[in-house]
Amino acid sequence: MHTSDQWRQQGNAAFGVDDFRQAVEYYSNALTCLEIMESAVGVHILLSNRSAAHLQLFNYQQALADADAALQLEPTFAKALYRRALALEGLQQCSDALETILAAQNHLPRNVQVQAAVGRMRKAALAAEQQAASAASSQLVQAEPIETEAPEDVHLTKRIKLQKGWLYQPSPDGVDENLLILLHGYGDTPEPYARLARQMALPQTACLALPGPLGPVLGTPTGRAWFHEEDEAEMSGSATVGSTLRHLQQILSSLQKKGGWLASHIHLFGFSQGGSAAMHVALHCRGDSMLGSCVAVSAALLPQQLAELKQQRHQPGACSATPLLITHGGQDLELPRSRVDATVATAKQLGSGVRFHSIPGKAHAMIGSPSEMRHLMGFWAQALKHRPIQADPAQASHSTLVEVQSSASTMSSLQTGGS
Repeated sequence: MHTSDQWRQQGNAAFGVDDFRQAVEYYSNALTCLEIMESAVGVHILLSNRSAAHLQLFNYQQALADADAALQLEPTFAKALYRRALALEGLQQCSDALETILAAQNHLPRNVQVQAAVGRMRKAALAAEQQAASAASSQLVQAEPIETEAPEDVHLTKRIKLQKGWLYQPSPDGVDENLLILLHGYGDTPEPYARLARQMALPQTACLALPGPLGPVLGTPTGRAWFHEEDEAEMSGSATVGSTLRHLQQILSSLQKKGGWLASHIHLFGFSQGGSAAMHVALHCRGDSMLGSCVAVSAALLPQQLAELKQQRHQPGACSATPLLITHGGQDLELPRSRVDATVATAKQLGSGVRFHSIPGKAHAMIGSPSEMRHLMGFWAQALKHRPIQADPAQASHSTLVEVQSSASTMSSLQTGGS
C-alpha cells in the first residue's frame, strides 16, 4: 500500500510530464492517506500542489477551493496565495486576484513569476474598472424596423445581449441583415477579430467577436481557448469539446429565439481552434436550423468531432448542413492535410456544400494574402443575405438593439436612432 509521501512523489512526477489529470488523482490519494491516519502534516502542501494541477486543466473553481483550504491551514503559505490569485484571475475576479497576488508578493518579493503576475493583474483590474465605468454610461439603441418587399419577419428589429468579453460591430451601412460571429484561435482574444471585421466591412453584416470559454491560457495575460490542447487528439470523452459545442449552441439559440436573428442569416468564421469549434457547431445546424455559412481558416475538425458527426449521418435532417469554406496552407506543419481532407469528406456526407481552398506556401496562420481574402469575399458574396433598401433615406434608417450586460450593471435606457 502506498504511503502519502509516495503518492505525493508520483503526483509530482506526473505533473513534471504534464499529466495533470493523473497528478490530481495522485495528490488526492495522498490526501486520503493523511485523512485515514488523521494527520495534518503536509496537507497544505498537497492541497496547494493539487491546486496547481487544477490550474493547468483550467479547473479554476477547484483550484481556488484547494488554495483556500491550504490557506486555512497555513494563512501565509506563499505558493497557495500565488495559486489562489491565478485561480481568481481565471475566474475573472480581477480585484480579488490583484489583492491576493499582492499578498503573495509580500512573501516572495523577488520571485519573477509573482512579479509578472502582479503587473498582469494590475492591468486586468484597471481594465475591469474601466469596462464597468463604460458599461455604466452605455445605452440601448433602438429604431423602427424597415418596411420593404422582403418577408416581414426578416425586418424585425434584432437584439444582442452582450456578455462579458463579447465585441459587437454594427454593419458599416447601418443595415444589420446578417450576423457574422468570429471565433479566435488558441490563446488569442476577440480584439484582433473585431478589427478584422471592421476592415472587411461586409455589406449589411453586423459582426460579433466572441471569447473562448476557457482561460486565460497559461503563458498569456488574457488569451482564451475553446478546448484544452490535450483534448485535440482524443477520440472521445473530452469534456471541453462537448461543453464548447453546447456553449455555442446556447448562444445561437438565444440569438434566434430572443434576438430575432434568423438561422440562415447567421454566419460563422473561425481560425485554427476557433475554426474547429465553428465547423463543429455549424455541421450540427441542419435542415430548418441550417446557418447561412461557416468559414474556417487553417482549421479542421478534431478526431472526436469527426467521430461524433459521422454518427449524425443516420439521423433525420442529415440531408442538408451549413455550407463551409475551408482554407489551408500548403506549408502548414501544424495541421496535416489529411485532417482537412477528412473534414471535407465528413461535411459532404452530412450534406454540406463544401468549398476547399489550398494556399501554396502558406504556413499555419490567419488570412495572409489578397488571394485568400478574395476567396472569402467571393464565398460571402453568395452566402450573405441582401435586403432591398428604399431610396428614401428617411425610410431606410435602421439600427439594432444592443443590450449591454456587464458585471457592474445591465443597462435599461432607450435612445431612438436613425434620421
